[in-house]
Amino acid sequence: MNGYLFLAGCLAVLLAIVHSVLGELLIFRHLRQSPCFTLAEGPLKKRHLNTLWSTWHLISIFGLGFAALLMWLSQTDVMQSQSLGVLLIIGVSFLISAAFWLWGTKGKHPAWFVLLAIAILTISAAASI
Repeated sequence: MNGYLFLAGCLAVLLAIVHSVLGELLIFRHLRQSPCFTLAEGPLKKRHLNTLWSTWHLISIFGLGFAALLMWLSQTDVMQSQSLGVLLIIGVSFLISAAFWLWGTKGKHPAWFVLLAIAILTISAAASI
């Protein structure tokens, strides 16, 4: 088993769970009670909130999909030279996500660090093939 990939997959699972749970507790619970959505003449309709909510959790679902792929690729009988391209695509995707999140939040949201760790672990695993 490739420990780098397994750890990267575990971090991706953790990030997806924390993302969904904290999003519900810190953002969507308050938005549902906000005058923006409760007033009949508010600027946003309930369907807009539903779209934001769905998009938020869609990111977590994709994160779990990446996690499953990383954990599957961590198995020694699966690791082959054909996996190199897949690993590089995943690693670079997480790297770009980390850079974007770091820039977008001006470093004030810690998810960039987890995204960067997943990228480094994945690219390190690709380098060992």
